[in-house]
Amino acid sequence: MSNFSDIMGYVGLTTGEAAAALNVSEDEIVRWCSTSDAPPLHIWQSLVRMLDEIRFSAEEAAKAADLDHLDASDLNSVQLMVPGQAASEFAGPKRAATALAVAALARVFV
Repeated sequence: MSNFSDIMGYVGLTTGEAAAALNVSEDEIVRWCSTSDAPPLHIWQSLVRMLDEIRFSAEEAAKAADLDHLDASDLNSVQLMVPGQAASEFAGPKRAATALAVAALARVFV
């Protein structure tokens, strides 16, 4: 396992999706995930942009919620869009952003 692999898991990208999003081969993604070989800096920068898109989407969804009328059952129906080309094309980043938004909104009940 590698830090690259951990980020891939957090973002929720498959190796095929990561290869498409990062414009590299699936073999390179597998190598970076399963060995100590690290991707080049521009790949890390692309992942950081994708993580920023996910975080931004989660923050915007949480800000847009009507906290005065929020019910615990509302947490199960949070809908959001992930901006940016890389993150918006795949289900994993949307799931990650939704999870962050729901976690932020759930704090209302703590």
